[in-house]
Amino acid sequence: MSEELIKLDELELDLGCYQLRRNGNVLKLEKAPMELLILLVAKRGQLISREEIIEKLWGRDVFVDSEHGINTAIRKIRQVLNDDREQPRFIETIVGKGYRFVSAIKVVPARTASEFVSQVPPPFGRDNGDSSGMQPRQLIAAELLEGEVPGQQTKDNSDALEHPPGAVEHVALVIRKRRKAVPIWLGAAFLVLLSGIGIWRFARNRAEVPLPPIEVVPLVGLSGVETSPAFSRDGNQVAFALCGRPDNSGIYTTMVGGEKSLRLTSSSDDCCPKWSPDGRQVAFSRPSDQGVAIYVIPAFGGTEHRVYTGPASSFPQSLDWSPDGKVLAFSESQADKTHTWIALLSLVDSTTRRLTSPSDQELDYGPAFSPDGSTVAFVRGIVAGVVSDLYVVPLTGGEPKRLTFDRHPIADQPSWSPDGREIVFSSARGGLFSLWRVSASGGTPRPVAGVGVVAFSPSISATGNQLVYQQVLSKNSIWRVNLRDEKHPQGPAAPVISEKGSNGRPHFSPDGKRIAFESNRLGYPEIWVCDSDGSNCGQLTSLLGTAGAARWSPDGHYIAFEFRPKGHSEIYLLEVRGGMPRLLATLPGADNGGPNWSRDGKWIYFYSDRGGGPFQLWKIRLNGGPAVQVTKNGGVFAAESADGRFLYYSKFQAPGIWKMPLSGGEETHVLDQPPGEDWFNWAVSRNGIYFIDSNNGTNAVKFFDFATGTKISISTSDKPLSSGLALSPDGRSILYVQGEWAESSIMLVKNFR
Repeated sequence: MSEELIKLDELELDLGCYQLRRNGNVLKLEKAPMELLILLVAKRGQLISREEIIEKLWGRDVFVDSEHGINTAIRKIRQVLNDDREQPRFIETIVGKGYRFVSAIKVVPARTASEFVSQVPPPFGRDNGDSSGMQPRQLIAAELLEGEVPGQQTKDNSDALEHPPGAVEHVALVIRKRRKAVPIWLGAAFLVLLSGIGIWRFARNRAEVPLPPIEVVPLVGLSGVETSPAFSRDGNQVAFALCGRPDNSGIYTTMVGGEKSLRLTSSSDDCCPKWSPDGRQVAFSRPSDQGVAIYVIPAFGGTEHRVYTGPASSFPQSLDWSPDGKVLAFSESQADKTHTWIALLSLVDSTTRRLTSPSDQELDYGPAFSPDGSTVAFVRGIVAGVVSDLYVVPLTGGEPKRLTFDRHPIADQPSWSPDGREIVFSSARGGLFSLWRVSASGGTPRPVAGVGVVAFSPSISATGNQLVYQQVLSKNSIWRVNLRDEKHPQGPAAPVISEKGSNGRPHFSPDGKRIAFESNRLGYPEIWVCDSDGSNCGQLTSLLGTAGAARWSPDGHYIAFEFRPKGHSEIYLLEVRGGMPRLLATLPGADNGGPNWSRDGKWIYFYSDRGGGPFQLWKIRLNGGPAVQVTKNGGVFAAESADGRFLYYSKFQAPGIWKMPLSGGEETHVLDQPPGEDWFNWAVSRNGIYFIDSNNGTNAVKFFDFATGTKISISTSDKPLSSGLALSPDGRSILYVQGEWAESSIMLVKNFR
């Protein structure tokens, strides 16, 4: 830019003096904020991305510092300009995109009329009797500054001044218009100035080498499901877990350059590896008889050593190594799986210390040490799942600071930038899971450039220019098997609903002609309905959150489902013929979900964690009234028997099915399947229970006969079965969910920034 004066309302931006002034007083503004302000002003009205700001002001080699520098510079500019972020007069923030200068500007040469008076020599300093009443030198200055001669009718050029094509072009325009009025020596001075500006711009452009493009490539490409990548401290290696095939499962390490991967362990249940700071060991977790165990193994292979064992929660068993190598942070849990906190395990004396203390309705997981080891980032969510946010807490303990307020699922463990100023995490805040970045001091998350969906488990290299993450491509379909009788299928199972995305937890309408289910085919999990043959599908809800567990009322007029509008899950009712979903007031301040109807349609059963402890079953009348507690020893999903005598239910903290008399009485353990995490994978019939058996690699729909106590296989699959099971009202068809295909690969982002 040339040496010009930029008018910004009551402010003056003097490019020649490199000053910002208000009413003649110089305002203090440091170099980076000043250069950013000049850049914004120079491109008035245009959106300037953060990437462009970084490229123009800092260059590519200090990108991470510059990211933080942008936030600081914008804040300081707004302070000096007295600008409001929410109602900006000068700088508008375009969330996730960049910034735009929105105020009107006026460009004039920086030297004032008085400066020209003092510098123009005689005879221009003498009065020559000009009829305008101006001294000649004042006339020259006015012409240069305003672009018109006093006393003459000239064309209004205010638009050109308000929106100049550029500083250099504007000065050249003034010179051309006033060539005859300006002394030769003064015109020559301007030409020298323009030449200097041109040389400066040429040199600056030559110095601004474009940043290399972001490149995303697979890291290893092994057969199986690749998960949980983690960079070594030097950034040259990545540890990861591989599962899905018994012949090659376990923990691996690989060089970023593409050498053959080294297998460290051989269990498909091994998870979540993390490097020691010196690169000599890898820590990982594995299920145990007590719940979960943490092991350490040499990075080049050898004997594994167990350092911890204890109860496990249903959330990921991720862990992290402190920068000094003395402590492991992990998610410690009680046996009920609903109380989980971040704990610190000393590798010196094997003692543990609680770092966080979530409430009875919250749990903490996914710890990650800051690069300097002073802080731990982690995820805090509700016990019912789905709703979670990012927090940081000092290593010395204290009240955690909340960084995000999305109330959307966050998957597993975040990753710090090497300078400790940003945290990258996987979230469904934008629909499908993808990677987002947020300042370690809080703010609005921004998407990570170059990474698509569905992305999990980010890890940033120590140099900050590489990122690895887990990319998952999968599809779940709803299958149907028809029955000849309760114990025998009529032909093989066949897919009914097999469109894109994940489809789960189906339920038949009372007449058996329609199917309600949850699907994320359009991004967010919502409630959908199709005809029983899979045709005429339509979306019933558009809540932009996580809706699921749909259940038809016995009269077919309503669908009850669970949804997380804010911090807790709640029960909603939707009138099938039309209308907006409405909240069913149950137990405020608690997680309420898993709805199911009584046979007469007058009550809705649901789970709740009111008062802490394990989930209990409650019921509430459809037409209102207080909720009534049903169980005392746990329960999450209930179904009344066909004869109206018993209530069957599953528990979250223990596998199997229980029953209790509807009239009241003690509970009885009926069946040891399904697992507690799959509490919705069963349906009661007149003479037994259909359930999904997923033990020891089994993928089967089975029938438990009340009369004989035997388990009979109905349908088997070579693919995993999960996410719901339903029985048609006439007892002649079963719906279940099958994973059609799943690919999970470790992706490497080169030139990450």
